[in-house]
Amino acid sequence: MKLLLATSILTGVSGSETFRDALSNISGKTTTKYVGAAVNEGFFDDAHYKETSSDYYNLVTAENSCKFSAVQKTQGTFDFASCDQVAQFAEDNDMAFRGHNTCWGVYNPSWLDNGNFTSSELEDILENHVTTVLDHYQGKAVAWDIVNEAISDSAPYDFKANTWNNITADADGINTNYIDVAFRAARKADPNAKLFYNDYNVASSQGWSQGKSDAMYNMVKSMLDRGVPIDGVGLQMHVGTGYDLVDGVIANMERYGALGLEVHITELDLVCSQKNGYDCVWSDDMEQQQGELYATLLKACLDTDACTNFETWGFTDAHSWLEDGTHPLPFDENYNQKKAVGSMLDILTGY
Repeated sequence: MKLLLATSILTGVSGSETFRDALSNISGKTTTKYVGAAVNEGFFDDAHYKETSSDYYNLVTAENSCKFSAVQKTQGTFDFASCDQVAQFAEDNDMAFRGHNTCWGVYNPSWLDNGNFTSSELEDILENHVTTVLDHYQGKAVAWDIVNEAISDSAPYDFKANTWNNITADADGINTNYIDVAFRAARKADPNAKLFYNDYNVASSQGWSQGKSDAMYNMVKSMLDRGVPIDGVGLQMHVGTGYDLVDGVIANMERYGALGLEVHITELDLVCSQKNGYDCVWSDDMEQQQGELYATLLKACLDTDACTNFETWGFTDAHSWLEDGTHPLPFDENYNQKKAVGSMLDILTGY
């Protein structure tokens, strides 16, 4: 399947319409329910930050405050204060709240990584954490990234070495690894939450990401075959403005759809770059190229039945996890709309 680039770019916006308004107007034409963004509650004292996110987006994900290290700094003691702020912000502004994440191999508290726990003890810790978190947010989160970034970046694309990987297979064979443990605990804790596996360098099933993308697909298919509960996959897209594998992204989303799974584009940002590296000079042409790629990826999501969420990792260049000067997000450092905003709105309003 060949996708034509979306090339209609506006420097402004059609009227005062926002992403969430425009998406609502085409709800009968696409299965995509959300245009979302990651937010950080630490910036909620900035009125521009809160207003832009709540005006334009209908879903938010907490950038860091729902992760293991934020929620359970001390073993057995749970602190949901920061994560609750994001969930409440979503509720107050009629937005969906997406949970991220209950299990990750990095940025975990020292008590966990240095605890020298046995496999059985780790399994209990993981089950307790996942259960407690999902129970706390039962009925509030539309989806959770249950496990984040478990697959290695190079062949043979096995699981990364981390604390959780010390969980060995159960004697009865029900759980073969820590991923099984986390997903089964999540389903038991909240039967209605949609459970996702989320990873990077996997969005396209073609080109340079094919190896890891295939490994993730095979892992997920194996989970389904073994009865491990999973509802969808998150495709991170921390890529550059020269990214040229959109056809492979579509093919990948379609193969997950064939398994009956949803796809969320979860962590999208487009750095000022060529095909590799961040070495470019920001210019009107580069901004237009970025806008065209944002629009093309959005249209790919709208056109693909499995894709139900299109989400950027942040929304303003003022607050990005990426280095300064990469200009990765749809709004600039002063919350002005970049060409990406107009181009995305063109896709939505013309759909």
